[in-house]
This record gives sequence, structure tokens and C-alpha cells, in this order.
Amino acid sequence: MKLADSGLMALADTYLWAGMGQKIHGLIHNLNNHAHVMDMQVNMLAAKADSSADEPLKAYEDKLARLANGTASIVENLQKNGRCSFFAQKSQTQINVHDFLSWMVDFWGNDLFFKHHISCRLFHEDQGINLQMPPFYLTLCLEQGIRNVVEACHEMESSKKHRLQIRALPAGNGGVKIILQSSTQVPDLDPWAQGSSSKPGHLGMGLPLAAFLAGRMGWSINLSKGESETGLEIIIPEQKSVERD
Repeated sequence: MKLADSGLMALADTYLWAGMGQKIHGLIHNLNNHAHVMDMQVNMLAAKADSSADEPLKAYEDKLARLANGTASIVENLQKNGRCSFFAQKSQTQINVHDFLSWMVDFWGNDLFFKHHISCRLFHEDQGINLQMPPFYLTLCLEQGIRNVVEACHEMESSKKHRLQIRALPAGNGGVKIILQSSTQVPDLDPWAQGSSSKPGHLGMGLPLAAFLAGRMGWSINLSKGESETGLEIIIPEQKSVERD
């Protein structure tokens, strides 16, 4: 039985926040790396100060620099990840496409498989494209595309890094075309059918939800399949997108 629009919106919320929540363990891992560096430097500084109280502060310059870098990295990491609330909002606002895509790639750095096994390159033909929309819709559409790439890469037996490219091209009346190209293949099923999945008990590929949300915003979303790669294309034809009934 197909879900009504209200059910699909509720499911979209579940997909988005479940995906963000799954990255918490990776966020903690990344923050812990910086905290470990800071802890080491503090302990070494304390030991040095205790053994040689008359030693000038200049002698500790390198350790203080490492400590400062660790602190700055934690602050930067928290600021970037804190922006997930902004890009998950359903209120109409303005976003810069370059800023959004850069954040998305950084946010996926909390997925440790993505961080260590996927080489993601971001290309912008115009970094000054600003769009007006509820960011939730674009975040979920791109999030599901990347999620399917990550899951497909999990299934591939390869020690090499998997290739992923995200391109943003100008389109329409100040609009944009976002193309996600990966060296993976879509399972042999209908990716646009509700609940499509090659895994028992799996929530599904998420692409039907992406298509549903894109349709509500007046966008188009397409999938191209090749022998050794898959492309997902999201076309936003106008600078301003408003949800349609």
C-alpha cells in the first residue's frame, strides 16, 4: 500500500534524522582525536613546568601551538556539525550552493567509512549561486544519493578508495543542477518504488522519498546507470523554490 503525502513527509523526517544520528559515533571519534592531542600536550606541559619552573614560556611554544590547534579543530568541528539544524529546517530561507555542498561533504566526514574509503571531489562552476527554499528538501535529496553510494561501496570488495564526484552547474533562472557521480552500481530493482531495497528489513533506498520531495518543490531528479558508474541529477530550475500542494 502506498503512503499518503503526510506519511511520506513523516518518513522523510525519519530518514533525515536517523541518518544524522548515525553519524554521532563518528563525530565523537573525530572530536576524541583532537581531544587526545590536547590532553597529551597539557600533560607534557604540566610535567615540564613541574621539573623546570624557571624555564621560559618560549620553550613551550611548540606544545602550546599544538594545544591551540587542537582547541581550534574542536571548535571548527562543532560549528560545522551544529549547522545540521539550519540545513534541516523546513522554513523558507536563503542558502549558498557552494556553502551547502561543502557542509554536506564535511558532515559526511563523520561517517568513518566515507571518511577513510571514499574520495569525494566537489566541483563548482559558480560559487555565487544563492537559492531560496526550505533547506530540508535539498538536504534529504542529496543525503539519500550519498547514502546509496556509501552502501554500494560497502558491498564492493576493493582496497582502493571509491570515487565520488559532486558537481554544481548553473541552470535556469538562477537555478542549479547538482550531479552526483559515483563508481558504483544501483541494485537490479526499481529504485523509485516505495520501499525498494535489496536487503531484508532495510528501510529502503530513500530515492522514492527524494523524488517525492523534489516533486513538491517543482524540481526534477533523474538516475543514470552505466556499466561501472551511476549518476544522480537534481535540477532546481529557479532561484526560488516554494513547496507545492
